[in-house]
Amino acid sequence: MVLGRITFQQELDIHLQKQLADSLHCIGLEIIEGRVHQQVEAIKNCVRAYLVISPEDQQYKLSSYVSSKLGYDFGYLSEVFSKMEGITVERYFMLQRLEKVKELLDYDQLSLSDIAFEVGFSSGHHLSTQFKKLTGITPTQYKQSAVKERRPLDLVGV
Repeated sequence: MVLGRITFQQELDIHLQKQLADSLHCIGLEIIEGRVHQQVEAIKNCVRAYLVISPEDQQYKLSSYVSSKLGYDFGYLSEVFSKMEGITVERYFMLQRLEKVKELLDYDQLSLSDIAFEVGFSSGHHLSTQFKKLTGITPTQYKQSAVKERRPLDLVGV
């Protein structure tokens, strides 16, 4: 038995497959079918794992990290990801970083410079520029807004 994997003794008919998919969807899970879907999910997991590695511990670029973890050429992985998700791995990573920044802004415990360091931006200014480019507002405007538009990290890019 592998965590996250279900094996049935016999194949489910189409009605039971649909019922299982619907039941899993109701609790926030989904069925991942086929090697390509598994690779895309593995890429997403690698990107999220890379995001939590502190910048000083990141010895590799994102592309090298993903490639080394999954054992495939990054060009191939990037092509598969882009075809399935409609965005590049790099864009997905940037959107993940953005949501992490929003989370840290909501906690209101770190300065913008500290947040920038925490998520791997070179400076608070660089973070502000990227934040505004992606959201249309500055980090300060986001903090002051009454409505916080955040997405769960597993739904970023969807």
